[in-house]
Amino acid sequence: MINQRRQLTTQYCARCGAEIPAGRLKAIPDTLVCVKCSEEIGGEFELKVTVSGTAKAGSLKITGQQVDVKRQRKLLRPKR
Repeated sequence: MINQRRQLTTQYCARCGAEIPAGRLKAIPDTLVCVKCSEEIGGEFELKVTVSGTAKAGSLKITGQQVDVKRQRKLLRPKR
């Protein structure tokens, strides 16, 4: 129910103040910028990827790898 209310609310870009299209909000519900500003800044989010191997202590053989991906929002500065 909360998601339905959020989709009905108009949201505005944190950089330029333009209305964020409903299609973008549907695809990326937590977006804060419009498509144009997202393209200008090279995307709103950065992905931080960490790869770690799992092996026995002292062994050179890696038995598996664990990949951790975290999404971080870039610092958004108002458009001048």
